Amino acid sequence: MPSKRPRQRILPPEQAIHALHPQVPKNEVIHALRERVKELTALHSTVCILQNDELSTGEILDRVVKLIPPAWQYPENTVGRILVGKCESRTKGFRRTPWLQACDFQVSPELAGRIEVHYLKKMPPEAEGPFLAEERNLINSLADMLRVYFERKLASKALLDAHSDLERRVRERTAELEKLNAALKTEVRERELRQKEILSYQEKLRGLSAELILTEERERREIATDLHDVIGQTLAMAKMKTGALRGFCAAPEAAGGLKDLSSFIDEAILATRSLTFQLASPILYELGLESALERLAEDMRKRYGLRVQFSGDGKGKPLPTETSVMIFKAVRELLMNAVKHAKASEVKVSVRGAAGKIAVTVRDNGRGFNAAAAAGYSTDRRGFGLFSIREKVSHLGGAFRLSTRPGAGTLAVITAPLGKGKPHGKENTHL
Repeated sequence: MPSKRPRQRILPPEQAIHALHPQVPKNEVIHALRERVKELTALHSTVCILQNDELSTGEILDRVVKLIPPAWQYPENTVGRILVGKCESRTKGFRRTPWLQACDFQVSPELAGRIEVHYLKKMPPEAEGPFLAEERNLINSLADMLRVYFERKLASKALLDAHSDLERRVRERTAELEKLNAALKTEVRERELRQKEILSYQEKLRGLSAELILTEERERREIATDLHDVIGQTLAMAKMKTGALRGFCAAPEAAGGLKDLSSFIDEAILATRSLTFQLASPILYELGLESALERLAEDMRKRYGLRVQFSGDGKGKPLPTETSVMIFKAVRELLMNAVKHAKASEVKVSVRGAAGKIAVTVRDNGRGFNAAAAAGYSTDRRGFGLFSIREKVSHLGGAFRLSTRPGAGTLAVITAPLGKGKPHGKENTHL
């Protein structure tokens, strides 16, 4: 078993120091130890004071300055004061004397501090006048502790101020954004109301336009009926009477005059029939849209020399009168554009019905035109006509698509929903 080491006897501090330095008198050792204890007590008490965040600057300085006299070698003859900025704390009976020990410290460029320790009467000389070297270390340590404390306090205050300023800015910015948001919501609501009003006006205009088309077509048909029933029949009766008179006239001059008169009546009859068809195609109301478009193609060939190829699927299509009239007028407008503007020599017109819709295609081999006109923004007659077609088709729940570019011809496609009931040319055709 290992041998037990003899237990060492622990000596009191003054005896241990005296044992290390036997040449120093024992009373001096005890005095030095007591001074160090006073110094450590002052430092420890200062630390405890500075840890209390609830104390004001004045209270901090008042408590720390009271620790100065007991910590120096001659407490009964020691006074002190501490200055930090404009704040000052003094011990009782403080006055300035020639026997001074001081330490300045800088907290910030705007804030400085100072600790002063005065002896009220002359004392034996030591390392620094009447003051010990350890007392210089003590006052330096106290100054450094106060500097760090106030630096931390200033930093904390700056942080709180920055936080408060940030919160203020956030509140102000939030208030501004709320005002802007409220104004934006108001503007959006106003715009929505104006948009609804515009859409309502547009719908009313489309309705008025459709009603105008029907009214115009009704008047045209009445005029065409009058031309056919009154003027046409009157001319036919005149032709019959002229023919009868020719049988009773033996004179060559009278027979020749009656023959010329009969020719004039024939021309008037043809002109009346043509004018009747132009005003309101009776075929559209009696036989339907496909037959009317086919007759329109034939008329364009005779009047303008335009080769128009028409093709239909031959199926009966129940179309409302408004739709059939609109499509017929739109195709006539497109054919006139092909003649007058596109300088086309050939046009293909086709009519197809599928999936509850009718699709009418008009394709010409003309010179085409630019995209602005195709979009309906042109201010010329053709551009306005295309815009009018688009609006009218849209009102009927259909669509108008135009594809064109300079030198490549023009393709127009009109689609519209079919009606319910019997095919066009029966019940749906009456105005």
